[in-house]
Amino acid sequence: MNQYGRIAEQHWQDHRSQHVAELANPQEFFTELGVDVQREVQERWTSQRMAVSTVVGESYLERLARLSQSRWEIEGEALREFVLLPADNDPGMADDPFLSPEELDQEQWREFQLLELIAGRTRAAEFSAVERARLRAGAVPRLLELAGLSDEALRAEGLL
Repeated sequence: MNQYGRIAEQHWQDHRSQHVAELANPQEFFTELGVDVQREVQERWTSQRMAVSTVVGESYLERLARLSQSRWEIEGEALREFVLLPADNDPGMADDPFLSPEELDQEQWREFQLLELIAGRTRAAEFSAVERARLRAGAVPRLLELAGLSDEALRAEGLL
């Protein structure tokens, strides 16, 4: 397990213990999550370096500092998106001013069902096409793979 997987495991044990308890194989989950985060950081880092031109007159140490800062920011963004998720009992989720009660119910349903799929307690075929579309909406590709909702997985089951 890499550093990102260890960070995720510790954070989830401390703040999302209910979700950890629902995982069929936590070690495998956090190992794969760590690899996914590492890949995401590397892809973003490579894109960032390609997009930013060299600053004329910049010394080696200035360039190193600028690039290091950029890397830390990218790493922080990826950790917030994939690893440092809200706690099980996060009151901020319930009081989100941007979600109506119906939207909050839908998000909680979606999160619960995705966790059930990842844990292997349900299958994509048990959901209607509309429900599968709701579950897939806005999800990152790796989450869809883990939940069995990727295009490839749905085609294999004859659901797409």
